[in-house]
Amino acid sequence: MSKIKSLFDSGKFKSAFIPYFTLGDPNYSDSIEFGKTILDNGADILELGIPFSDPVADGPVIQRAVARSLKNSFSFEELFRVTKAIHDHKPETPLVYLTYFNPIYHCGITKFLDRAKESGIIGLVIPDLPFDTAESETLFRELKVRDMDLIHLVTPASEKKRIQALAKTSSGFIYYVTSFGVTGERREFSVDLKERIRFLKETIRLPICAGFGISTPDQANQISQYADGIIIGSAIQRIIEENGSERSKAISALADYISKIRTSIS
Repeated sequence: MSKIKSLFDSGKFKSAFIPYFTLGDPNYSDSIEFGKTILDNGADILELGIPFSDPVADGPVIQRAVARSLKNSFSFEELFRVTKAIHDHKPETPLVYLTYFNPIYHCGITKFLDRAKESGIIGLVIPDLPFDTAESETLFRELKVRDMDLIHLVTPASEKKRIQALAKTSSGFIYYVTSFGVTGERREFSVDLKERIRFLKETIRLPICAGFGISTPDQANQISQYADGIIIGSAIQRIIEENGSERSKAISALADYISKIRTSIS
C-alpha cells in the first residue's frame, strides 16, 4: 500500500498539514535548516519544490523564490544531497517533490526516480503533466514499482469524466486546487469548495488535500473541517523571502508560523 495513503489511514491526525518551500532559496545550506524546522514544528508531509525556470502554476511569491534559487549553482547531486539531509533529520515524515516534468526528463526518468527514492522522496506532484499522456502512464508505472506515489492535481474546472479517469493513475492523495489561477495567498475561496471536496472523496476514494491560497490559521481550520489535508506554500515562501538574509530570524519565524497552522487544524 502507498506509504502516504497509509499515513492518512493511520488516524494520526484529523487533517494533514503539508507545507511547501522551494529548495535553494536563498541557498541550499539554509534549505536544510528550513526543512528541519518545518519538520520539527508540525509538518505531516513536506513538499519540496525543485527550482525550474518556467514555473507556470506558481504565483509571484514562489516565482521570485525560484529565481533566487536559480542564482545558485544547480545540480541534481546537490538537490538530492539536500533532500536526504532533510529526510535523515526526521525519516518518519514523508517527503514529496513538487516539480515540473522537464527536470525529470532532463535527468532521465529512471535515474531521477531512483535517486529521489534514495534521498527519501516517496511521491511526486507535477503540475504540468496531464494524467492522460504517455509520460504520465510511464511515470505512474515506474513509481509504482518503487513504492512511490504520483499525486495529481484537480481544479475547479475539472470535469466529472476526467476526474473519474484520473483515478486510474493517481495514488497517495489528490491535490485539489481551491481556486482558479496560480498559487498565492487569498482572502476568500469558492462557495462550493466543501461540496467539490466531498464529490472528489466519493469519486476517487483517495485523501483530498486542498492547496492554492490558504495562508492563515483561520483558513486552515475552516478547510480542515472537510479536507483531508491542507497545503500551504506561498505564505511559507513569503516568510523565507522576508527573513532569508538572516537564517536565525527566518528559522524563528518559520517555527512560529508552522506551529500555529498545525495547532489550528489539530
